[in-house]
Amino acid sequence: MKKILSVFIALVSLNFSSTACDKGCTMGGSYFGILPQFHKNFVGLRYTTRDYTITATHGLHTEVTDEHFTTTELWGRFEPMKNLQVFAFLPYAFNQQSGSEGTLKSRGFGDITLLANYSLINTGDSLSHTVKHTLQLGGGVKLATGATDLRQQEEPLPANMQPGTGSTDYLLNGMYTIRYKQLGLNNDVTYRFNSENEEGYRFGDRISASSNVFYWQQVKGVSVLPSAGLYYEHAEGDRLNGVGNAQKGGDSYFANLGLNVYVKNIAVGGTLQLPVSSTEAYHHTKGNSRSMLNLTYMF
Repeated sequence: MKKILSVFIALVSLNFSSTACDKGCTMGGSYFGILPQFHKNFVGLRYTTRDYTITATHGLHTEVTDEHFTTTELWGRFEPMKNLQVFAFLPYAFNQQSGSEGTLKSRGFGDITLLANYSLINTGDSLSHTVKHTLQLGGGVKLATGATDLRQQEEPLPANMQPGTGSTDYLLNGMYTIRYKQLGLNNDVTYRFNSENEEGYRFGDRISASSNVFYWQQVKGVSVLPSAGLYYEHAEGDRLNGVGNAQKGGDSYFANLGLNVYVKNIAVGGTLQLPVSSTEAYHHTKGNSRSMLNLTYMF
């Protein structure tokens, strides 16, 4: 078991490098976290925050920009047939960028995402298996449903400040969980292939991956699941009319600390992501702590 844990954590930890993202850090990847009971459908709300502090030096002038991205998301999982699970996500975004030239704000519905995963391995809670594990592979689509034409003082907001991207993008996803008694390891990875929108803007492709150790325990009819691990995300540079921006995109990784509590059909949980890396090239980008809260109903 120790060897298995070491291998998975090593895979997620490999090749962490750092580049830069010019004013507008749009690296936000996908993070599933520890999902509720595998065999049940669910619907829920989750609230996530992402903050960046960007310090850019141009000659003798230094400019500091703070960016805040907050999302309230309705999401759910449905199993239409054995071994097939369908996920749906509807986000509502609150974005803010503050710098020496003032503050930009936006809010609105983001892009709907649909994802389907098929279970290639699923030992469930079978008593015939000492080590229980599940492997799911799948893919999906992010639809261009979010707002992309918001303006402030008659000026269009930057692409990264819009709630939607204006493009139809495609995803590949894999999730693997292994558990021995109460101790387990959950892993997921998602790759998003982005396309160009009507304005000629194309966000760089993104990949995100996480690996979390968890411990499942019962306390007087209440299930408690603390977890800890690593989260990694990478974004390629964005492109406008085919011309790349070398200062966009980058790599970052975070330490995860999470806790989920299950009471009958209700799950409440939260995850705190603490930054491990900072990047510095033409400027310094600091990814600050992130948080995610969730409330889920299983049926």
